Amino acid sequence: MTPSQPIDAVSRIAPFSELDRAALETLISDLDHRQAGAGSLLGDFDPPGQDGLYLITRGEVCLLDANDLTLEKRQPGELFGHAVTLDGQRPAYRAVALTDVECWHLPASALKTWIQREPLIGRFLESSPGERLRSLASQGRQRLGEIGLREPVTTAPSTSIREAAELMAREQVSSLPVVRDQQLVGILTDRDLRARVVARGVDTGQPIEQIMTPEPVSAGAAIRIDDALVEMMKRGIHHLPVLADDGRLLGVVSSGDLLRIQAPHPLRLARDIQRARSVAEIAQLAKQGPGLLAGLVRHGGEVTEVGRIASMITDNCTRRLVALALEKFGEAPMAWTWLAFGSQARMEQGLISDQDNGLLLAEEPDDEADRYFRRFADFVCDGLNDCGYIYCPGGVMAKGEWRMSWKAWRRRFDNWMVEPEPQAVMQSSIFFDQRPIVGDLPQAERLHEEILDQASQSRLFRRFLAAESMGNRPALGLFGQFAREEGDGNARGVNLKKRGVIPIVDLARVRALEGAIRVVHTEERIQAAADTGVMNSSDADDLIHALRFIGNIRLRHQVRLQEQGDKPNHLVDPDELSGLHRRYLRSAFGIVKSAQKALEQRYMI
Repeated sequence: MTPSQPIDAVSRIAPFSELDRAALETLISDLDHRQAGAGSLLGDFDPPGQDGLYLITRGEVCLLDANDLTLEKRQPGELFGHAVTLDGQRPAYRAVALTDVECWHLPASALKTWIQREPLIGRFLESSPGERLRSLASQGRQRLGEIGLREPVTTAPSTSIREAAELMAREQVSSLPVVRDQQLVGILTDRDLRARVVARGVDTGQPIEQIMTPEPVSAGAAIRIDDALVEMMKRGIHHLPVLADDGRLLGVVSSGDLLRIQAPHPLRLARDIQRARSVAEIAQLAKQGPGLLAGLVRHGGEVTEVGRIASMITDNCTRRLVALALEKFGEAPMAWTWLAFGSQARMEQGLISDQDNGLLLAEEPDDEADRYFRRFADFVCDGLNDCGYIYCPGGVMAKGEWRMSWKAWRRRFDNWMVEPEPQAVMQSSIFFDQRPIVGDLPQAERLHEEILDQASQSRLFRRFLAAESMGNRPALGLFGQFAREEGDGNARGVNLKKRGVIPIVDLARVRALEGAIRVVHTEERIQAAADTGVMNSSDADDLIHALRFIGNIRLRHQVRLQEQGDKPNHLVDPDELSGLHRRYLRSAFGIVKSAQKALEQRYMI
C-alpha cells in the first residue's frame, strides 16, 4: 500500500477521524498492516487492550465471549482489541474473521503514547457509553456573563419614586435594581412607573419599595442567552437581573438586548404572533418558524433548546387564535381550559409537528354551550392547521371527541386505569403528556394531579403501559448492527423518532407515573425520577444524554433536508455520519436498550 491509502482509511475510523492531517501522517508510521482469511483467529483479548488496537479496513470480524457466544460484529470503519462495554460489563473476548479481513494494528506501546498525546483517544476507548455522550454535551452558545454587562445602576428601597425616576433618566436605563445590604430585593422598571405611579396618581415622594417588584426573577451568569429568553417569555418579564455565584448583582439585561444579540431569533417571531390581528396573519408568521428554528440549529442550537422554542411558538399561535375566537364568538358560557398533549405538552416539538389538543370544560355543556365550544374548537384547530400544524392523524383534537367536561375527562382516565386493556392503554399514553395552554389553568392542574396520583397507585395499568412501550425498540439489530427502514420515496435509514426518541419518551412516562411526577418534559421527568429514587442517578444521566444525542442527530438531519428543499423526515442513514458519531449513536441505542431491559425486569414483562 502507498502511504496515502492508510491515511484515507484511518481518517474514516473513530476516534482517529478527529485528528488533523499532520497527526494522521505521524500515526501511520506506528501502524502495521495485517491480513487474515475467513475463520482465522485475530486475537484473544483477555484482558482487552493488552495487544493494542486493530482498525478494520476490509471484511467483517466477530467478537466471541468465553462461551463462544457472539457479542458483536465489527465492520470496516470500526475497531477491536480495546475494552467493549456490553450491558454494563467489559468481558474478555476473542476476535475471529468472518470473511477475509484487512486491518491496521497499533501496538499497545504506541497506543499508550497516542493516548497521552491525544486525550480524546483515551476518552473514546475507556469511557462508558454514557460518558462518551456526556463528553459531547454542548459547551457552546453565549452565556449571560459573557455579553459585557454594564455596571449596574442601583438604589435603596427608601429612595423616593421621584429620585428613582430622575436617576433612571440621568443614567438612561429602563430598569433600576433595588438593593439592601448588597442583596437584590426588588426592581423598578419604566413599565412600573407608568402603570403603578402615573396611571394611579401615586405620590412620587413615597419610597420605591411601595411600587417596586419585590424578589424579582433573576439568573446566574452561566445561564445561556437562549434559556434566559425562554424564561423571560414564559414569565412575561422584560428585565432580568444577572447574579454572580455569591449573589452579587452583575447587571441587568432586557429582552430587547438579548433579542438584538441573537437576531434573527424565533422568540422575536413569538412576540410578533402575540400581536397578530387575523388568522391569516398568524399563519403567515407561523410558517416562518421552521426556517428560523433551522437557523438556530445552524448556529449551534441544541435539540432541548429548539424543542422548547418550537413549542413556545405553537403555544403563542394557540393563545392568539383563542383570543381571536373569543372576540368572534363572545364570552364562553363556562370556565374552560385549552390543553396540549404529546410533544407540544412536553415542549419537545421540532421542525415538523402535527397538533394534539383538547378542551376541558368545567361542566357538562347543554346544547347551546356545546354549539359554542364546537365552533370555538373548530376555529382554533382550523387556524392551527393553517399555521402548518396539520390535523392530528389519530384525531386527538378539541374539534373531535376530545372536548369534554371535567367529569367526562375523569371518567375516561378511570376507564383506562381501572380495567386496562392493551389497545386502550396504547391510545391513552399521549394524554398523560398534558399541559394547559390558556384558560382556567387550576382546573387542568387539578385533573393532572388526580390522574397522576391514580396512575401511581395502579401497578397493573403501569405494567400494561410499560409493555406497550416495548413495541418501540432501539434501532439495533443482531450483533449491534443498525436496523434500517424504508420511508417515502427513496428514503431509507434508521428511524430516529420511532426507534430512538420515542422509546425514551415512553420509558420516562412510565417512570413519571410510577412516582406521580408532575413535570412532563422528558429530560425533567428522567431527572425527577432520579431525584425521587425511582431511577438510578447514573442511569438517568446516561439516558438524558442519549436522548440529547439522538435528538440532535435527527434535528440536524432535518435541517439538511430542509436546506435541500426536501421534506424533513426521521430516517437517518448511519453511513452519512462520521465514524465517531456512528459509534456514539450505537452507544446511545445501547443505553436505551439497557434502560428498557431494566423496565422489563421491574414490571416482569
